[in-house]
Amino acid sequence: MPPSSNLQLTKHGVLMIALGTLVCGLGSFMARPVREQAGYILAAILTALCLLIAFRSLGILKTRSLPQGLIRIYLAGGALSIACCVIFWLVQPGFLDIRVLGILAALLGLFWASCYMRLAFHFSANSIQSGMFSILAATTTSLGIILATRSGLTRLGIVTADGCYMILLGVQVYLTAAFLHRQFGRIQLAGR
Repeated sequence: MPPSSNLQLTKHGVLMIALGTLVCGLGSFMARPVREQAGYILAAILTALCLLIAFRSLGILKTRSLPQGLIRIYLAGGALSIACCVIFWLVQPGFLDIRVLGILAALLGLFWASCYMRLAFHFSANSIQSGMFSILAATTTSLGIILATRSGLTRLGIVTADGCYMILLGVQVYLTAAFLHRQFGRIQLAGR
């Protein structure tokens, strides 16, 4: 991975931490019932913005192409996860607008989980690094789906949980960039 991609990934991690902190800060804004709807809408906009930035940065983590069989398995697993999420979403009672914010957060988590899986396949020669990225992808996906299907939360609760989740993802992305920078440095030193 070139140093410019690591810098972009680092910037994206810091931006996600900042947006997550802003979403968490909306809790204070939402303390008055009059501002609750506006705070929730702002949180949804900031989460959607973070998701759009993540999709824009899709090319940051380019790795070698994956075999077609693995791509099909991963897409089938992703489709199954989304189907389970939708089934739980339909079965549980709750407010529709609260679920929308949870779904946006879950989509953000699924995006980064797919990036971690690509990195796991990239580092498949080293089982420890590959396993680390696989565990990171699984926990990111699981937390996102739990957040999307959790219906008992109030608007303030889901906004706070969403902000914390965004901060967690930002820290993960930032630390991943630091790890990849270190790996790139090792490759450069070995090549000299």
